[in-house]
Amino acid sequence: MIEVLTERFIHTNILARQSVKQKTPDSLACGVVAICLGVALVLCFLLFFWIRIYILQTGYQISGARALQERFTQENDALRVERSALMTSSRIENIARNELGMVTPKTKQVIVLEW
Repeated sequence: MIEVLTERFIHTNILARQSVKQKTPDSLACGVVAICLGVALVLCFLLFFWIRIYILQTGYQISGARALQERFTQENDALRVERSALMTSSRIENIARNELGMVTPKTKQVIVLEW
């Protein structure tokens, strides 16, 4: 673009001098740079918020996994106690005698095998 610069005398309104200059596209370049910086800034904010949300979701998942682990640990402890109670020799002997009708063998009924 061509830009014409004129200077006038203040009181007489007569042209003092006139110069013709090629207009440089500085304003266009500044506009493009400003738009690029604006887009980059918006993308940085979006990236920041996306990372923040991802970190929060991961924290919630870790918290849920820890709660689940604690529940399973408590359930495992309760099952171990129950297994210990069920494996007592007095309970097994009581079930064998009363429910299955077993009796203690006599000495003649016991056969010892030697290898």
